[in-house]
Amino acid sequence: MMLIKRLALCAILIVFYHDGNFLHAQSRYNSDPSILKDPLGYKLRSGDSIRISVQGESSATVEVQINNEGKGRPAYLPELKLAGSSAKEIEQLLISQYRQELIYKNPVVRVYVLKYSDRVIFLSGSVNKKGPYIFPPEVEAMNIVEVIARAGGFTDIAKKSKVFVTRTFYNEKGELKDSKTYEVNVEALSTGSLISGSSKRFWIYPGDRIEVPERLI
Repeated sequence: MMLIKRLALCAILIVFYHDGNFLHAQSRYNSDPSILKDPLGYKLRSGDSIRISVQGESSATVEVQINNEGKGRPAYLPELKLAGSSAKEIEQLLISQYRQELIYKNPVVRVYVLKYSDRVIFLSGSVNKKGPYIFPPEVEAMNIVEVIARAGGFTDIAKKSKVFVTRTFYNEKGELKDSKTYEVNVEALSTGSLISGSSKRFWIYPGDRIEVPERLI
């Protein structure tokens, strides 16, 4: 019996240790100045898939993919604008709509995200991991130094002082508007040796393309 108690105590300590490490890692991630998050939490985007349910009403449970216009259709309602709102905000919207349309008197609505749309950037040239990098769902932007570190870092022949970032701009309808290429001194950003008055970060957003040229040997 004493042995069983000791084993149980060890198991509790192991779980506490691992959970503590996990929470510590999460805390560091949430406070990392290299990562820009929406302070109000995750907002749904076009391409996300969600499940909408009304408690006690199985016929009202639907799975919806938010379309390119940011809209989706809940059960018994017309298409509604869903993109740009959190799951909790959509729940309140649907409660209001169901009451307004006299469909349910006091509905309990739940919205769950089933799948997040991929938001990627592309890396090419002298980095150790070329190709797409997928942003975590809740992240709005990341410092270029952090992005390249997560891509395995530079190769030995990378020209770290002259990295090109191409960004595409769209209008409100999602149509291509313009693109611009920036030259970024990542080496100076990472070592803190930028000239006085310069920004200490260069934010990378989904859709950006990063090209790292080779230096002359």
